[in-house]
Amino acid sequence: MQSIICFISDFGLDDTWVGVCHAVIHRACPQAHIVDLGHNIPPFDTRKGAATAAAGVYQIPDAIHLVVVDPGVGAGRRNLCLATKSGALLVGPDNGVLMPAADRGGGVELAIEIDSSKIDFRSPLATFHARDVLAPAAAALACGVDARSLGHPVAVSELVAGPFGRCVGGDGAVACEVIDVDRFGSVRFNISAEELEPLGLKTRALGIAAGHTTIEVPFGATFADVREGEPVMVIDSSGWLTLALNKGSALERYGIEVGSTATVRGVH
Repeated sequence: MQSIICFISDFGLDDTWVGVCHAVIHRACPQAHIVDLGHNIPPFDTRKGAATAAAGVYQIPDAIHLVVVDPGVGAGRRNLCLATKSGALLVGPDNGVLMPAADRGGGVELAIEIDSSKIDFRSPLATFHARDVLAPAAAALACGVDARSLGHPVAVSELVAGPFGRCVGGDGAVACEVIDVDRFGSVRFNISAEELEPLGLKTRALGIAAGHTTIEVPFGATFADVREGEPVMVIDSSGWLTLALNKGSALERYGIEVGSTATVRGVH
């Protein structure tokens, strides 16, 4: 039974929202262990939320992931519980924020639309489904409740697509997207560690074309594989191919924006 709940939101820590969700979970399932993976997602930024959730599933696959970045709360979108093929359980709104994490978990094996009446006899507050629907659903899962009992199945084809998809390889190049930038200015692409060899990117260096930037960067195991201020491509802790500077910001150096498309080639 999964008792770890990894909690991600755009709530910040200046209001009561995160703490109240903690209290709801603990009251419903005292044995649950809540791990706050991040609550400083920029408001309404489903892309950042999706990238963070995907990194969470990559690092903690045997957990329940509660992801609340929900600009459409109360406007008719569904609340979901997704069971992935690797075993991770995802709870959050049907706005695409769960889909990259589901992909990192091997894909969706079961999608359930949560029925709030099965969680609590009260009607949920329209503006706070995190407290009234999603947190209780995560708590139920942590206490061993089967996901199927939380609502009714939904076809995977009906789910809202994620804010970014998978990379596409062909003709010696990989078409990808900048999905995230971390607080050090390192730029993450939607190319996973598992895809490097099949895509022909496990080489001594990688060529990157993004916007007006075209560079060739050595592929290293860590940031210190190059001199201070020099660029390096690594697989970072999130499991994504990442352009970084040793003790510097790749974002500031190259100006590659989140959401921009890129092409990556192996250099032998």
